[in-house]
Amino acid sequence: MPLAMLATMARTTLSVPVAVRNTFAAVAASRNTTMLALLEELAQRLEREEALRQATESYQRLAEEDPQSLADYLAEGREWDALAADGLGDARAEFPEYNT
Repeated sequence: MPLAMLATMARTTLSVPVAVRNTFAAVAASRNTTMLALLEELAQRLEREEALRQATESYQRLAEEDPQSLADYLAEGREWDALAADGLGDARAEFPEYNT
């Protein structure tokens, strides 16, 4: 997010223990960035992790409550994968010089 945009956003104060603040400050300094940029990055990462956690929990719940529906869903996904395949061989086998 551009710094100009951050400057125009509403702000709030968050009270945290000094040790927590110092940890964020040290990590930000080691990355040569600001604490605000670090906190934004961490908030976005936490948001992605939470979305994945909720999705995983939903799949687990479906597996427990309706295993047949989950099996049907997974089978449909495999069908779409097969349909989307372009029929080309594996590039790793065709171009081994680019494999690292």
